[in-house]
Amino acid sequence: MPKSNSGRNRSKPEKPPPVEAVQFECQKQIEELVATVREEGCFAFDTEFVMEDRYQPEVCLIQIATQSMVALIDPFRELDLAPIWELVSDPNVEVLVHAGQEDLALCVQHTGKLPLKVFDVQVAAGLVGIDFPLSLQKLVQRYLHIRLHKSKTLTDWRRRPLTVSQLQYAAEDVCYLLEIRKKIVAELERRGRMDWATAEFSNFEKETLYGHVEEEKLRRLKGTASMDGRQLATVRALLHWRDEAASLLDRPPRVVLKDHLLVEIAKHAIEKFDDVRELRGINLSDKNIRTACEVVTQALALPPEQWPHVEPREKQLAQEEVLVPLLTAVLKGYCLEKRIAYSLVATRKTIHQLIAYHLDSDGGAETPTLLLGWREKTAGQIANEVLTGKRSIRVENGRVVDSPFSE
Repeated sequence: MPKSNSGRNRSKPEKPPPVEAVQFECQKQIEELVATVREEGCFAFDTEFVMEDRYQPEVCLIQIATQSMVALIDPFRELDLAPIWELVSDPNVEVLVHAGQEDLALCVQHTGKLPLKVFDVQVAAGLVGIDFPLSLQKLVQRYLHIRLHKSKTLTDWRRRPLTVSQLQYAAEDVCYLLEIRKKIVAELERRGRMDWATAEFSNFEKETLYGHVEEEKLRRLKGTASMDGRQLATVRALLHWRDEAASLLDRPPRVVLKDHLLVEIAKHAIEKFDDVRELRGINLSDKNIRTACEVVTQALALPPEQWPHVEPREKQLAQEEVLVPLLTAVLKGYCLEKRIAYSLVATRKTIHQLIAYHLDSDGGAETPTLLLGWREKTAGQIANEVLTGKRSIRVENGRVVDSPFSE
């Protein structure tokens, strides 16, 4: 594996040397690799896949880096890849990734098992004050002072043979991760934040991260927030039908029926063939249009007790209009001073949750995200104390004094 030179000039990142990667051609190589990974207890992992025109992503290349080698495994060869997928869910092996949710989802898809020991360098870097999310290219430059040339992001990974530049690109996705991990772990331990990282990585062990549950699919569709129960029941039915149709056609669900058209049909309870056919952008066959209309009719006939639950619409109180930007500024200032990526700590939604929690008169609100785990002990505590008047911000002679962030 290529090594960095700590004496390099930070202002002049150097072009990386060619990565010596091994292209696997036989099953014995996979068996030997799996044995090595289990012995070392950690490996860097990435995949190249295509999903634009498929129902399920098509894996075109698997990249693995150990302490001693970089392996490129071609799924198009007649090899048994099950041992590779099983490695990801091995509780005794750490899987090292960069923004690895989609790659890990492929493993869940192939094995039905969840990853149990993940280290994501992108997340970890955010916990030591580096921007989040940050590209691998910038992370490599930040920690190893090497400049990568990522020019194959839109390459066709299905074409064979793969070119030298494609193989180099793929190898660079994993060959630096082990070294970057060492540097980030040293920073996490120095700042006493290793438990923060462990808590964040535990999210990779949650099934909902890889397959959105029905309720989440409903709420993620733009245009459903103001729908009533009957309309949501129609959306749910159409989503289920669309998913089945996409699976049969091996096409992405949104290609079968675009999101905004699905919402339009449900919103206006369109159940007649001619009315659906007239919608601009519909590319369904006549048979599928008739089926979709039947789905809508059946959904409209459901009794109210079978409709999805509709949360009461929260009113934006006048206090929130003032408090949201105030807390956003406070938390951004805190994260800047304490060197934590703000986007890992809070979102507009979690700030709203915290404010609603304080404005709740009957005390029935759930504990907000900012008052859980490591967030509660850090930024959440600051935000909470600002809201309760225990801390204040004062500007004097052009500078902030009596900082609310000081210990």
